[in-house]
Amino acid sequence: MKRLLRFLLSRSFLLAALAAVQIGLFIAVVMNFARIGTVFYSVLTIVTALCAVLVFEKTNTNPAYKMMWMLIILLMPVSGVLFYLFWGYHTFSARVAKDFLAIERRGSAVMVQDDALLEQLNEWDPSMRRCAEYLVRAASAPVFADTQCAYYRFGQDFFEQFLCELKKAKKSIFMEYFIIKEGEMWNKTLAVLKEKAAQGLDVRVIYDFAGCLFTLPTGYDDELRRAGIRCCVFNEIHFTWHISEYKLLNHRDHRKIAVIDGEVGFSGGMNFADEYINRKRRFGIWKDTGYMLKGPAVFHLTTSFLKMWDFVTGDKTEYAKYVPRTRFAADCFVQPYGDAPMDGESVAENAYFNIIERARKYVYITTPYLILDHEMLTCLCRAARSGLDARIITPGIPDKWYVYYVTQSYYAPLLEAGVRIYEYTPGFLHAKMYVSDDQVAIVGSANMDYRSLYLHFENCAVFYGGHMVGDVKADVTETLRQSREVTLADTARVPLPKILCQLLLRLFAPLM
Repeated sequence: MKRLLRFLLSRSFLLAALAAVQIGLFIAVVMNFARIGTVFYSVLTIVTALCAVLVFEKTNTNPAYKMMWMLIILLMPVSGVLFYLFWGYHTFSARVAKDFLAIERRGSAVMVQDDALLEQLNEWDPSMRRCAEYLVRAASAPVFADTQCAYYRFGQDFFEQFLCELKKAKKSIFMEYFIIKEGEMWNKTLAVLKEKAAQGLDVRVIYDFAGCLFTLPTGYDDELRRAGIRCCVFNEIHFTWHISEYKLLNHRDHRKIAVIDGEVGFSGGMNFADEYINRKRRFGIWKDTGYMLKGPAVFHLTTSFLKMWDFVTGDKTEYAKYVPRTRFAADCFVQPYGDAPMDGESVAENAYFNIIERARKYVYITTPYLILDHEMLTCLCRAARSGLDARIITPGIPDKWYVYYVTQSYYAPLLEAGVRIYEYTPGFLHAKMYVSDDQVAIVGSANMDYRSLYLHFENCAVFYGGHMVGDVKADVTETLRQSREVTLADTARVPLPKILCQLLLRLFAPLM
């Protein structure tokens, strides 16, 4: 039943269904052409032209995204329009937009930037301040000091420390994850959550409906509530007469956040499933990374969780009550930030742009999915042609063959520009990291694809200086040693059928 439901909710099924409608409509028109052909053709031409203009003129939309939808509309003049209005036209119902913006305003009010920290960044490197100030202004994401940080190269390292801190919880535990799957990782976590809930702690869990459709049984949120755990499901499908609200199904909560007592925070690229800690082998060795924060910067993770909680449940939390009290000696600045599809700002992608454009010596990138828009492709190629040592590591063993095909389709133009490409040979690389010039690093949940950068709720953190940047670079360097470098000769040997498949898939890359 779950497989059927997921199939029926998928973009692939919807596109196929609308294509069938289009074919049926075409047959009906042909059979009745003498009677309705002229009028129908005229109306169809006008409607299609208006929709194409709407797509073309829409602001804050990626050009490749526009081109894909214009192609769908022109190929399927009726059903393509319906498909665009449902999945491609990024507007939200007035109620949803109003609620979200009200929550964002309340959250932004407590995210106050200490200007002295920005001045310290400016004295160190003015370009750093510009990167930081963008996130302050665009994402209400302050720079924090006095925060202890730890970096984890693999999921199993992360999980060991996570469990240790989880067992120390005295007041609250907040968890927000795209995927939760029953198994060793989640079952051990759940045992602690139940124990803490029984002791009277405020234990809350948010998980994404689509992300957990195959991994958790129906009604799992009710099961958690019966154990004393407060739980809500993001974007759970339900019947409504407001058709616009179904469009939210195209937007997923892809964040990875865990906060303990408002003082300790965990995040990174990992979900809660056994492959992330290599207890289950799906695609070779699963390479993923995470980090722990203790101190002031945890407040942003806490507030991000609570804003999502309020958005889903309708609560109105007083965020200022959760300001951390602890301070630690630290050798770096930390700037956690979030991204949401409702604010019209591509925060995650722009943060990546800022790292690439300010780099002077090198920028190293790891990503499981390399589905680039025109701006990112141009930015990377320009940086490499300017002499920057730009390197990208992708998986050696893919989790989705069609996404892997699209990823590989970008190799040739990047390599021609001087970007070096590597594939992680031991298995699947799920880590999303940037590191540059031994000065700045980003670790988080945002992939380099359209869905992460334009459609999903994401969270990342920037680390300025200190051991965290060194730890990320050392990890990336070691990962490079375990990876195979791709050459232009490799791209020249790609068989013609695969090239044709890649060309077709590239047209629909924004849907992946």
